[in-house]
Amino acid sequence: MSLVKILFCSSLLFLFISCKEKAKPVEAKVIPEQPEKTILALEKQWLDAEFKLDTASIAGLLHPRFISINGQQISGKQEELAGIYKNIASMQAAGIFLDSLKLEDTQVRLYDSTAIATFIVHTFKKDKGKPAEKRTRFYDVWIKRLGKWKAVSSQGTVLPEPKPKLRPSPPAYCIYYGTQPA
Repeated sequence: MSLVKILFCSSLLFLFISCKEKAKPVEAKVIPEQPEKTILALEKQWLDAEFKLDTASIAGLLHPRFISINGQQISGKQEELAGIYKNIASMQAAGIFLDSLKLEDTQVRLYDSTAIATFIVHTFKKDKGKPAEKRTRFYDVWIKRLGKWKAVSSQGTVLPEPKPKLRPSPPAYCIYYGTQPA
């Protein structure tokens, strides 16, 4: 074997050994779950799917024994999904379309593998072309089983529209020129 080949092979062997010693296995970083953020993201996913009439996506978020409570009734998973579809479809048929929504006053409380989410959904929509708003307070219960969060219960209450602010009475020390307001 020629000297050039021996030097070349030795150099390759040296590079291989030195690279192998420096190379360390890459370990996957385990990012700890942030359950509060996860629950709020799931709530937003649920609302987005609801207004797209995507009941299949919602069904994946609900536990098989899910119950919903509203002013008229208590319903199971299938009745809730049918009710969501019927409600949104009837709104669209009546010319009511959602422009946007936002979550307000959000809170998530954790109890081991159970989470309770409370929040207000503030919707902005067009009712036959006119702007309209609606605020609904929700109370949802989630459980974590086999690494996945599933909603087991939901209750929503439509909040009354805020009353218009009245003009405050003038302070007693005001001095009026001309006629005094009644």
